[in-house]
Amino acid sequence: MVSLHALVYRSQATRPLETTDLDALLLDARVNNQLANVTGTLIYGGQRFVQYLEGARADVEQIYARISRARQHRELEILEQGSLDARRLQRWHMGFAEAPQSLVQQLSQAQWQRDLPWLEDEIASSPGLKHLLSFWNDQVALVR
Repeated sequence: MVSLHALVYRSQATRPLETTDLDALLLDARVNNQLANVTGTLIYGGQRFVQYLEGARADVEQIYARISRARQHRELEILEQGSLDARRLQRWHMGFAEAPQSLVQQLSQAQWQRDLPWLEDEIASSPGLKHLLSFWNDQVALVR
């Protein structure tokens, strides 16, 4: 049995991202994460990102190395990482603090919002989720 690893990081967008930029990011990340068997959530709001990744340690590290080379963001900071007893998410998806602007964003946001109540119950068992959900709640409050 492969042990699981979780990693959560934050970063700053290098510029305001257009709808097409976000769509491309979402689709590219979904494909690459699925191929690596990495699940999690990427939240975008206020030109900032917070992403929670989970999977086999080597797979999570491979995805994070790819992310760290991306030009859409800077100032990457790992907030938390460590062993995980079980996956908290069965897929990877993206959430948007502001209203999604495309169909692909709307679909991903809907999945994120379906998982959200379950994840709130898991905060105590995963410090990484605490960072992700805190960012989400802060961003949503700013938009309201």
